[in-house]
Amino acid sequence: MKFDRHKDPCAVAAKDASRYAIQGVAVVQRDGGAYLCATDGHALSLVRAQLDDGDTPDGVYPVAAFAAARKAARKRPDATVQLNGSARVEADGATTEFAKVPGTFPQLDGVVPTGTPMRVLRLNAELLAKLQKALGADGVAIEIRDDERDRLPLVIRPIYTDGGTDDGSYGVMMPIDGDQ
Repeated sequence: MKFDRHKDPCAVAAKDASRYAIQGVAVVQRDGGAYLCATDGHALSLVRAQLDDGDTPDGVYPVAAFAAARKAARKRPDATVQLNGSARVEADGATTEFAKVPGTFPQLDGVVPTGTPMRVLRLNAELLAKLQKALGADGVAIEIRDDERDRLPLVIRPIYTDGGTDDGSYGVMMPIDGDQ
């Protein structure tokens, strides 16, 4: 199996040991293709993957297998993860096998939206993270005005859950143009 090594399919995998079934990456078939799926229960990522002949994409595989594959790809761009009951990574002349994670990954049918979106909001995530940091926030609320002439820019309001102070601070941000 191959995936774009610039992407990290493990980035949102659960870290909490009590959530063992989502501490790994599931290989799922959706929309006519294969995806590496990870979740922490709050966010979910689906990273496109290409299955190789002989791959049996069933179950949940440990984060370490995909981290090892990304590391191997830095030295050897054609590095792959083989999925045959375990995840097998070959790098630097050594082969490492990773056993499947026990448990069942959550069903995606009720979680992943279908149909045509009503609106698309394009944001520069790096700028949004800078605003969140500038505001000392744990999260942000994005305000979009309904009035056509006053819709932009977006107002970024801080969300404090761990001790920040709501003193009226906020940010302003322009979305990314749809042509970019």
